[in-house]
Amino acid sequence: MSAKRVSRAPGEPSPHQEPTEIRRTLARNLRQVRGAAGLSQAALTKAAACDRRQVRNIEDTAANTTLDTVARLAKALGLAEIDLLLPNMDNGTAKRVSLAPREPLSETKPTELRRTLARNLRQAREVAGIPQRVLARAAGISLSGVRHIEVNAPNVTLDTITQLAKQLGCTEIDLLRPRDP
Repeated sequence: MSAKRVSRAPGEPSPHQEPTEIRRTLARNLRQVRGAAGLSQAALTKAAACDRRQVRNIEDTAANTTLDTVARLAKALGLAEIDLLLPNMDNGTAKRVSLAPREPLSETKPTELRRTLARNLRQAREVAGIPQRVLARAAGISLSGVRHIEVNAPNVTLDTITQLAKQLGCTEIDLLRPRDP
């Protein structure tokens, strides 16, 4: 059985390439904060220990990215990990940062942003009374993928978080915002 083909006008982007609101917010906030901090894209990528094309793509096309990249960029800009994703971010929080390269994030140790997602996802799913298998199917993610996110806090993309939030009837920020103890 072949997939149903949807016709688009020539040059019209695929709906899978359309940036989500959280990706557009990240792009806008990153441009504004980087500019307010007086940093070029090259200086930011050096300070964040990430790829220059990646930062350019995030800023220019609201490219999908991972939580670890968001964490590295926020750290390099002297911000909390969630700050770059907030729709009403106070861009006056930007400060000049050291241009020395940072230590890369551990690929095995989850960042606080990843741990927060794991906790909040599990809590939101349980409050909604949705089993992992139902959430996985609805979000187009494997059951093992949802389990892995809730238990091991892997480095996922913003689009994955958008799919999960949509199925839980909440926002991406609801899944990423630290909760008071």
